[in-house]
Amino acid sequence: MRRLARRALGACSVVSLAAGARADAPPNGTDPQYGLFDGTTVVITDQHTGLHWQRTLPAQQSLTFAQAADYCASLSLVYPTPWRVPSYKELLTIVDEAPHPEYEAPIVVWKAIDPDAFPHTAVGEGYWSSSIAPFSSTPQNSAQAYMVNFNTGQALAFPQFSSGAVRCVHD
Repeated sequence: MRRLARRALGACSVVSLAAGARADAPPNGTDPQYGLFDGTTVVITDQHTGLHWQRTLPAQQSLTFAQAADYCASLSLVYPTPWRVPSYKELLTIVDEAPHPEYEAPIVVWKAIDPDAFPHTAVGEGYWSSSIAPFSSTPQNSAQAYMVNFNTGQALAFPQFSSGAVRCVHD
């Protein structure tokens, strides 16, 4: 599938805290994006970027920017640390351009993420990226970082004290 990462990110200057972030959009969608996995897989590998993603998330997750970074740094799944918060560009590579409906009793919710690769992804909050919004730290507001909304696939900057979810990544 084509991903939103192909959109013109060059028009927007993004400062990233993730050194050496890799996140090229997959070609044409002819190859499967993710490696083999089943219902018990806790880490999924993106075959196009080489990144390893935390597949399932804790049931309740509402973290500030700093708490999200601490959570990822302390995570130890299949790979030992260093797990980290993904960059804006990396997070956009797992956004589906064509949102699909999922039934979450008692309503249908639209999601812009692969339901098989990332089951039960909550879309009520945005997901933190490590990318700081340029020119966001002014006397009128606090520093902001980008969050990606997996309901719409959009990314917006939010103050770092806001609540959000996080899906950690490993190189």
